[in-house]
Amino acid sequence: MRCRYYCWLGVMLASLAVAEQPSDIRSPETDARRKSETTVRFNLYRGYLILAQGSAGPLNHLSLLLDTGTSSTILDQRLARRLGLVERPAVIGVANGRVQARATTVPSVGIGPIRRNNFPVLIRDLGFLQRSLLVPVDAVIGLDVLGQVSFMVDYTSREIHFGSPITLPISIPLQLKGGLATVDAELNHAPVHLLLDTGASSLILFETRMPKSVSGQSIGVVKRSTNLNGNFERKQVWLHSLKLGEAEFGHEPAFVLRDRSDTGRDFDGLISPAALGITRIAVDVERGVLAFSR
Repeated sequence: MRCRYYCWLGVMLASLAVAEQPSDIRSPETDARRKSETTVRFNLYRGYLILAQGSAGPLNHLSLLLDTGTSSTILDQRLARRLGLVERPAVIGVANGRVQARATTVPSVGIGPIRRNNFPVLIRDLGFLQRSLLVPVDAVIGLDVLGQVSFMVDYTSREIHFGSPITLPISIPLQLKGGLATVDAELNHAPVHLLLDTGASSLILFETRMPKSVSGQSIGVVKRSTNLNGNFERKQVWLHSLKLGEAEFGHEPAFVLRDRSDTGRDFDGLISPAALGITRIAVDVERGVLAFSR
């Protein structure tokens, strides 16, 4: 039987928002681990992509790309074959079309103190990431795994700290729903709802949901990128202002992505912490707070 996942595909990665994910991204199986404090080193590619080591099934020291903008973890098809997983066809509905994929259940997947057992994942060829970064990428770990405990990403020291929430100078409400983490912001003084996406290279706005205060601006350079759905174009615009809570970022670039209007998502685009010059982000999954420093 063919499974259908309604999701969207963002920028270079796979930013997938699966509607069939439960609204509560936390799981009782990690309750006993929440008091543990673990720091995991990571490598940073292109100034924003986070690659750390983790496990899947009996295999350790795997290269995992950590992406808060992905709600459903994705295994590379070569890893799935190594694990001997039973696969079933799946169709993923995304922002700019549909993507053929497969779905399966992995015996376990882990990073730092987090371990999910008998865990549903998607399978796709992640070769485009490996060719681009010139390093192995065994899986994209989404918020369905990362969101089990509070965590802090330090882009300067290249460490991710799992455990007790960490206080940073600026904090704003964070909505955790349907396996997604979203925040409210202001673009050119217009309110928008944005997905927190560490896998995004820039601030991305969906063409069908772009505020009028932005849509009237002239389009600059056109850049080409690649994701699971192939090549796509994004057009650059310059914002007069960008505000997160009380933090004003001023004149910032953004990119407009042509999308489909029938995806059922309730956010207007993606926000990349690293692209804004944010040095640390802390996600408090218990209180629903995003804190950051610049």
